[in-house]
Amino acid sequence: MTLKRKLGLPAVLAVVMGDMIGSGIFFTPGELAAVATTEWQVYFFWALCGFITFCGAITLAEISSLLPRAGVSYHALTEAYGPFAGFMQAWMMVLVSGPGAIAGVAILFGELVNSAFGNQSGTAQLAWATLAILFFVVINLRGAEWGGRTQIVLTAAKVIGLLALVGGGILLAAPANTESLQANGGGEGLPGFVRFVGLGIAIVLFTYDGWIDASNVAGEVRDPNRNFPLAMGIGVICITVIYLVVNYAYLRVVPLQQMQAEPTMVASRVAVAAFGSTGGIALNVLMWISIFGALGGLVMTLPRLFFAAASEYRDRAIGTMASPFFRALSWLAPRTGVPAGAILFAAGMAIFALLFFGSFSRIVTFFVVPFQFMNILMVASVFRLRARYATPDSFRLPGYPVVPCIFIGVMAMFLVAALYYNPLDSLIGIVLTLAGIPVYLALRGRSAA
Repeated sequence: MTLKRKLGLPAVLAVVMGDMIGSGIFFTPGELAAVATTEWQVYFFWALCGFITFCGAITLAEISSLLPRAGVSYHALTEAYGPFAGFMQAWMMVLVSGPGAIAGVAILFGELVNSAFGNQSGTAQLAWATLAILFFVVINLRGAEWGGRTQIVLTAAKVIGLLALVGGGILLAAPANTESLQANGGGEGLPGFVRFVGLGIAIVLFTYDGWIDASNVAGEVRDPNRNFPLAMGIGVICITVIYLVVNYAYLRVVPLQQMQAEPTMVASRVAVAAFGSTGGIALNVLMWISIFGALGGLVMTLPRLFFAAASEYRDRAIGTMASPFFRALSWLAPRTGVPAGAILFAAGMAIFALLFFGSFSRIVTFFVVPFQFMNILMVASVFRLRARYATPDSFRLPGYPVVPCIFIGVMAMFLVAALYYNPLDSLIGIVLTLAGIPVYLALRGRSAA
């Protein structure tokens, strides 16, 4: 039994955009105000990060068209560099990073709901987070179409809400009196400029996160050679445009100086200025929907990666204590054809993290370096996979080979910066990742035998 191709272009586009729009657009502009000294720099950083993301996403689109399977990143690493690379990525995602991402977004949703009701109870926060995860588990167990339709609705609501905020900020709110700050672009020659650009990119880039997760559903996309590249390209371009116009609305109402003084209140100021006292309530609802939709995207996409890895190692684990685990994780529901075992496992691990640790947020930070290293290898795999699998009808990313090199170069600099500025957490993550080597060797040994 295999996954069924039931997702069309609208559903895939909703997954791409829904996974990318979370809470970042509401808070990142205030953080960026600590770096940017003029408005043009704000637009520069958001546009630049959109371009960098587009380079990675459109490269992944070609990879996904060459390997249109569940968990594309796992298969890309395995096919390009051997089974060890794919296993190590799955090791991180299945046991820690994946469930941790679900738990982190769910706990943020619970916090927002708590705040709306004026409740400070940690128990209530965990309860809301757990209920949100279970809601999406039920939706996704009903079938890929249900998950896709839910993402279409939630993503449409996010986009409409953001555009309403933009419209209110431009048409209804009074413009602020702005006084431009002196732009120095770093102020220390070329090293200062490089540091300045690096800080801005570091703040903004991860607001564009989520596009990689969307590739996990490639095994259920109809006509993946057409629909997946379109969804990736259109999705990232739309998100970039939305983020730029949102920042224009913010800056029209809240000048940079005020953003620097109150970085977490930017979106709230715009909402209240445009819609009065109801604006704050409407903004909270929009944030709920954004976080809720991002959580739904994770619950839908990440289990597909777990399923792909478990399916690969299921036969190798026969006769070992790990065999029931791999069989359960690779189980497809007979009626709906969804990876039900992986969905239940991801949700169970995330809820375990919530109930016993409050969140996996600190642990997830350990994996920033190894995770981004794997992303670099995944994007770089296009150089090998194109030569091996491309056909005359295959999608070819524009600007090859420069486009993937741009993404690889930027992310490589981030790895160096992470190792330099946060060596302890980075080292812990590397050690935890390398702990998967004995497991891989044991499974490989059984396969050889």
